[in-house]
This record gives sequence, structure tokens and C-alpha cells, in this order.
Amino acid sequence: MSDGTPAGIAIAEVLADAGITHVFGVPGGYSIKVFDGLRTVADRVQSVRAAHEHQASVMADMYGRLTGRPGVFTGQGPFAASSGGFGLIEGFLSGTPMLVLTEMTDHGIPQHAPTQGTTGDHGSVDLPRILSGMTKFMSVATTPNEAVHAVELAIHHATSGRPGPAAVVFRLDAIFRRTDESRHPRLYGRTRVASAAPPHPDASAVAAVADLLAEAKRPVIVAGNGINQAQAYDQLDALAQRAATPVVTTAKARGVIADDHPWAGGPLSPFGWQGAFDLLARADAVVVLGSRLNPHDTLVESPTWLDADRQRIVQVDIEAANLGVSFPVELGVHADLGALLAELVPAVGVDEDLAADRWAELADIKSRAEEPPVLHDSAQPVPPQRVMQVLNEVWPADGRITLDAGNNRIFAYHYLQARTPGRLHLPGGHLGMGWGPPAALAAAMVHPGERVLSISGDGGFLMSLHNLATAVEYSLPVTFLVLNNRMLGNVYDFQGPDRRTAVDIGDHDFAAVARAFGIGGHRVDDDTALADALTSSLSADGPVLIEVSTDPDHSSDLVRVSDSRSHSP
Repeated sequence: MSDGTPAGIAIAEVLADAGITHVFGVPGGYSIKVFDGLRTVADRVQSVRAAHEHQASVMADMYGRLTGRPGVFTGQGPFAASSGGFGLIEGFLSGTPMLVLTEMTDHGIPQHAPTQGTTGDHGSVDLPRILSGMTKFMSVATTPNEAVHAVELAIHHATSGRPGPAAVVFRLDAIFRRTDESRHPRLYGRTRVASAAPPHPDASAVAAVADLLAEAKRPVIVAGNGINQAQAYDQLDALAQRAATPVVTTAKARGVIADDHPWAGGPLSPFGWQGAFDLLARADAVVVLGSRLNPHDTLVESPTWLDADRQRIVQVDIEAANLGVSFPVELGVHADLGALLAELVPAVGVDEDLAADRWAELADIKSRAEEPPVLHDSAQPVPPQRVMQVLNEVWPADGRITLDAGNNRIFAYHYLQARTPGRLHLPGGHLGMGWGPPAALAAAMVHPGERVLSISGDGGFLMSLHNLATAVEYSLPVTFLVLNNRMLGNVYDFQGPDRRTAVDIGDHDFAAVARAFGIGGHRVDDDTALADALTSSLSADGPVLIEVSTDPDHSSDLVRVSDSRSHSP
């Protein structure tokens, strides 16, 4: 980096050198200078003009999840923190590496609160304070050198330890002027950390975990979102088989092990599989991999399932502060999951008779699972359970799928089969409606040539219609599946039929809206037409929208795990 480089160009070089391939944003305010700089690295970094800051922030969240590199989101200060806060909060709560580059629109007179100013001075909004509440690192840059260095530091913080969003806020001079080699901070023009050694597990800790898995009568592995972050799907598969131990997954980790894996025990959460909780209830030892054991996953920490007084609990996490935070543990291991599993898998061995006993126990629990007849019910409108079964029958086993919030996600969470690890993506932080469609757009960009399926309800899709424009503009192979029951089903469930208020949605023709955007739009009301439309979309060149009329009377037919001592809804 030579002396006198425009700040925007210098920042773009930092992003390109970090291996970041996409930047998502809406040009506005001083962020225009970021887009100007990106033109100089266009051969390495694609600028994606989003239709809305909400969309851009979710796409950055999804990019970070898929690549392990910071998903970059940029835009003007007031809107980056408000509309863009949607994706930042989700990324913060889900541990996604993200980077938001924004500005204060201070016009060089920050104390006078210029229009759109966000410096925090009298009469203006305090942008740094807002962003500090949804990021793990935040820096205000007042000079070009500070701006470039802050981006370097933000990338480091976003990817260190438990990943998360980091923010850099530019003042006028920081983004409009040039770097100066004679001034601090010194700019080295290369990655701050060339090679980072992840936290390595102590050899005695690895041996202790291996011994526990080999000696316990009924051990269970709880796989958390850390498996996604480490992309340790193959290692988890190998560990389950070598340790002859059932694997249950947290909500954020849904799909990290295939549902048809011989040692898969099912997902947790109130809408998970009863068998997964039965395994925990019988367990004498629990090995937790990459989860802080969110109360949502443990039915508000019910002792029916996890109890440190009767179970030996081991917890492994990239973030030391997560160890023992929800339940006391016998052994806490601060380590990168990839590093731990690389040593643990070959160290595990189980007696054949003990393995056979564990297998019989798992088979017994699985044999009790009942398949509801509604999965094969061809009624009109289509029951949402049947929609998921149709997907199981026609959508490719290795197809990538994004879920949204609401009852549509709950039905998918329970009934949709995860058959290839790492291909099912869902919001797990704030669980906001409108996450799934833009996440699918980002997935299609990160994995060119793959068709991505976005599943959402009519309420969530109504909040994110702008995604249709982006899908068309970038010719993205996304199939938008909208389950239309003409109401906010999850809200209705909480209200009950005797006090139904503000939940009804008009019968909007989303297929017609899609066609108005130039997208193939289909409206179906039976399972045969649904299967045909889904199959046809697999060979389409660009985006497709399929709207299926679902039965509102099935909205409350959600499977809830039974626990008399739990206070979960």
C-alpha cells in the first residue's frame, strides 16, 4: 500500500487480501466511497447492491456462515444500524463472522447535528452506542489510517474466538482523504495475522473425553452450532460411529448430522424429536460440542433431561466463557472443535458388547416414533406437514435449504429430513421473520450453479418482497416456496381462538407479484401440483416462486416435546 492511497481503495485492498469475495450493501452517505474503492478490486470482490439494508445484512450473515470469512455489509449510518440491525443481531446471537462498514454523515461539523448525522453529539443519534450493543467490536475512525487499521482489526475480531459481527464507523475525513505513511497507526499493507493457530486441546483432556465415551453405559453427544462454525461434519460423523454414541443436535445445529445417520438421535428444542430428549433423560454421560446449552434447547433447563447431579457432563467450546455457563460441568475444554475432533476421533474405541447395548437402546427409542397420517394426506388446502413430506420426496437430498421464522419453520424443523450435513440453514439468534429469502440469495451467490430452496410463510415473505428484485437482477437460481395460510400462525397459537387479534393476512397473490418482477410464479393448492412445480423449478434458469395454499386449521398442530417439569410454551 503506497503513501497517499485514497481511503476507500485502501479499505478495498484489505477486504480483498482477506479473501472476502462479496460485499453487500446499499450505497448512501459516505459508504459510497467504499463502493468506489471496491471498483479497483472488482476482479476479486463482487459488489452486490442490495434492495434494502435488511436484505444486505442477512446476506452478509449467510455469507459468513457459509465461508467462515466475515460477511461484509455496508450502507449509510442511520439505515445500517436500523434496517441493517436485523442481520447484525441475528449474526451476533448466532456467532457469525460479519463486518459492517458505515459512517456518521457528520459533514465535518459533528457537534452541530447535521441532517442524518449519527455522531452522538447533542441533537443527533448515537450510532457507535447502538452498534456496540449488537457487535463484539466497534471502532470509530477519524483519519484514513485509522479507517484502514480499524477494518484490519475488525476482521481479526470478527473471526477470533467465537465469531461475531464487528463494526467500523467512518468520520468524514477518515473516508474522503488519503492515507499517510508518516502518521500512526502504521499501515503494513498485509494481513494482521498471517496464520492463526486455533485453541488446542490439552492431551489429557482429549484422553479424558475418550475414556468417558468408552466407559459410560449410555453416553450422548450434544452437537451445537460450533459444528457449523468449524464445518466439522465429517469429524462428527466419524466420532459418532467410532464412539458408538447417539448424537442429538441443538436448534442452531439442525442438520449437522444426517437424519438417517445410524447414530443420529434427533433435534432438541420444544419442537424437536421426543426421542432426542428420551436419550438425554437416560444418559449417564453427556459430551457437549460447541453449544452453551441454550434454555430453548433444554426446555428451560429442565432437570428431566440434563442434570449435573446424575450425569457426567463434558463441554467443549471455542469460547472459554461458555464453559459451564448453563450447567455445571465435570470437564470444560477450551478448544477449537476441529482441532479437538482431529485428536479425539482416533483416540476413541468402544467394547463391542457395550456398543451393541447402546445400539439396542437407540433402536428401541427410535422404534417408538410415530409417523402421523397427515404426512400423506392429500387434502386441499395442503396440510403444512404434507408440504414437508412432498419436499422429502422430490427435493434433492443434497439440496441447500434456508428456513424462515414462524410455524412454517417449526413444521420444517420437525418434519423436513436433513439428509446432507451442512445444507439446512435457519435463523437461530433472534428468529426474525424475513431471514430465509435473503439468506437463500447469498447462498446462491456463494455457491454458483446450486439451486437453493427458500421456505417461508406468507407473513415472513410479505416482509421481504424486495428480495424478488435482487433475485431477478442477479439471475439467481432460488426457488421461493411460500406457505400461505393467510395469517400469522405462530402468533395465533399464542393468542388462542378466543382472542384472535391482528393476525389475519389478506389472501395476497404472491405468484402474481413474482410474475410482475419477471419471475416464474406458480400458485398451487394440492400436493400433486406442488410436487410438479418443485420438480420443474430444479431445471429452471433463474428464480422461481411457488405459492402453496396451506390449511390454517393445521397451524396449531405443532409437535411439542412433553415434559411435566418444563415451563416451555
